[in-house]
Amino acid sequence: METQHHSNAQKKVTLQDMTWREISEALDRGFDTVIIMVGSIEQHGPHLPISTDTLIADELAIRMARKLGNALAAPTIRPGCSDHHMSLPGTISLRPEVLLDLLRDYCRCLARHGFKKIILASSHGGNFAPLETFTPVLVREFPQLRFIHYGDLKGFMEVYQQEVAKLGLEPEKAGGHACIGETSEILFLKPEVVRTDCFEPGYIGSLKGQLSRVLRDGIQVITKNGVLGDPRGATSEFGEAILEGVATHLAEWAEQELEG
Repeated sequence: METQHHSNAQKKVTLQDMTWREISEALDRGFDTVIIMVGSIEQHGPHLPISTDTLIADELAIRMARKLGNALAAPTIRPGCSDHHMSLPGTISLRPEVLLDLLRDYCRCLARHGFKKIILASSHGGNFAPLETFTPVLVREFPQLRFIHYGDLKGFMEVYQQEVAKLGLEPEKAGGHACIGETSEILFLKPEVVRTDCFEPGYIGSLKGQLSRVLRDGIQVITKNGVLGDPRGATSEFGEAILEGVATHLAEWAEQELEG
């Protein structure tokens, strides 16, 4: 019975699904790294739920933790910085200083329990700049912790586009927001929340120079329905492949950073 108990504990990588004893045992076995993902609660077109980025963040954290081998996934910070989506109902956006305070409290608690390394990452583009700003603050305030953060939004979008291209999907459909890629991911993760009867294209075209405009002026300046790309043609199989590709990229990045 004891062997089975330990075996089950090793399979779990999400703190929220573990008991305090399982977490203590994991720490004793060298699981000293925690992944903190920041998602969002924001509009994702007429067909996807406002929890889309958070559902994706949860899955990326789990896959990263399993690939790294000595990491656990903290509960995703569900709302993020999403002011550029406030033109459409349901979006809940944190002020940057509130997000920083949440990260501080996460780190304070994790450090107290004996974790040593923190991986900060995001599934939502609007969180990249705040995390870039906040990481040096956290480094100063928590010298006992080692921090790495994934701050390359352009690189993240390139990896996403590469995974879409590998599947032979049309690049203009993969705008990165409620598009064929994200829609496929949610069809894999939680198909019952996808309104397949509401698929419609949004902004179609190059995003070069547009992302900064969207972040500054709001998504409504280029799309009325909140979609960047086109969800039509999305499948669960595409979604799993994209999630696996992005998670592999993030895990390889984290491994390299932590070894450096």
